[in-house]
Amino acid sequence: MTLMEYINQEKRGYLLPFMGASGPIMTGKTMEDIYSSPQEQLILAEKMNEKFPSDFIYALDEGNIFCDVLGVPLKKPEYDFSMVMTHPVKSIKDLEKLEIPDPYTNERMKINLKSLKLILENIDKPLFVSLQGPFTLAVQLAGATELLKATIKNPDFVKKLLEFTGEVVDRYARAIVGAGVKMISIAEPSTVMLAPKKFPMIVVDNLNKIFENLNCWKCVHICGDTTKIYPYILKTKIDAFSFDQIMDMEKIIENFPKDKVVIGNLDPVYLLGRGSVQEVADKTAELHEKMKKYNNYLMGFGCSCANTAPIENLEAVSKWGRANYEEIRELLKNT
Repeated sequence: MTLMEYINQEKRGYLLPFMGASGPIMTGKTMEDIYSSPQEQLILAEKMNEKFPSDFIYALDEGNIFCDVLGVPLKKPEYDFSMVMTHPVKSIKDLEKLEIPDPYTNERMKINLKSLKLILENIDKPLFVSLQGPFTLAVQLAGATELLKATIKNPDFVKKLLEFTGEVVDRYARAIVGAGVKMISIAEPSTVMLAPKKFPMIVVDNLNKIFENLNCWKCVHICGDTTKIYPYILKTKIDAFSFDQIMDMEKIIENFPKDKVVIGNLDPVYLLGRGSVQEVADKTAELHEKMKKYNNYLMGFGCSCANTAPIENLEAVSKWGRANYEEIRELLKNT
C-alpha cells in the first residue's frame, strides 16, 4: 500500500503529529530513561497512542542520536531533546578520526532497533521515525558558519563531510526499515541557509543516495520558507514533503505533484503551545475543511511541538485531526 492509498481509505481526516518530547513528561521518565530501554519506549508509545491517537505510531524522536554515537559533546535536558555544545570537525583530519557507526553493534542504536521491533509487535499502526539529514548533521559536526564558508573556500572538505554524514544516515535508515519502520522523515532544517542553486549537488544528490536504498514511505521536512527549495526536493525519491506553519497550504498544493503527499502545517508554537482548546479545534477543523478536496493532503504540524504544549490542546488536535467531514462541518457551524 502506498502512503497516498493509506490516507484515502476513509472519508475523514488523517493525522501525522510531531509531538516530540511531550511523552516523557507524561510518563515521568527522562529522555535517557526511555532511550536506554526498549520496554520504556513501548510504554511511551502505548501511552501516546492511547492519549493522542493518530494514524501513525512513533518511537521517541531520535533527536541527536548521530551526534551522540559519534561522541559529539551534548547538553542533555531530562525532558527535552539534547543540544550540541561544540562542533569538533574543522578539517578532513578531524573527520578521519570518526568512524561510521554500525547500527547492529553500536549499543545505543541496537537498543533503538529492539525498541522499534517491540513497538511493532504491540501496536498495529504504521511506525514513523524522523531522522536528521546529511547536511543538518554536517552542520552539527562542523558548525553552520564554518560549513557555509567551506562551501566556497573548501569544497573538498564539504564533499568528504557530506559523504561521511550521508553514509551515517543511510546505514541507520536501512537498519530501522529492516526493523519494520514504515515511514521515515528526514529533517533538513539547516538547508534553508543554502542558496537554492547549491541544492542539486549539496542536498538532492545526498538524499537520493539514501532514499534509493529504502523500501518505505519517504518524506522530507524543512522548517521555514521553502518556496524556492521544495521544487528541488521533489526531484528526490520521496512520497511526501512536510511544510512549516508559515507556508500557505492551499497555494502549495495547487501546484504540487498529484502523486506526492503534502504534509502540514498547524502552528506548533502559537496554536498548540499557547492557544485555547477551542482555538485548536477550530483551526484544525478549518484546515481540514479547506484541504479535504485534495486526496494528497495529510494533516501534520509545522514542526515538532514543545513539551510544554498543554495536554488538552494535543487531545483536541488528535480528535479533530481525525474527525470525519460531517463532524467537522458541525463543529464549524457552531463556532
